[in-house]
Amino acid sequence: PEFNVVFDRVLSFSGRSGNRPLVLRGDNGLVALAAFQQALGLALRKAGLGRWVARSFTPHVTLLYDDISVAEQPIEPLDWTVREFVLVHSLLGQTRHVPLARWPLQKR
Repeated sequence: PEFNVVFDRVLSFSGRSGNRPLVLRGDNGLVALAAFQQALGLALRKAGLGRWVARSFTPHVTLLYDDISVAEQPIEPLDWTVREFVLVHSLLGQTRHVPLARWPLQKR
């Protein structure tokens, strides 16, 4: 089913100089997203695609890459309803993302 996500803080992930991701993160507001990722991982393993399932999951939204490192700090919560799942081919090093397929989630 559809679910809500809430990001309520901003911080920099570690990275090379000039390539530090500034990201949105959250805690309780991402519980449903983590549950969705676990259910998807289980389905992939059952389908014989377990090698493509990441062992760890850090839900975030990357805003930009920069030299500056920002310490974690709260922000006004940003939230939305997740209504579909999209399979995306990320063309590494090209900053291009090609949607391959979409699946709508059931309305609540």
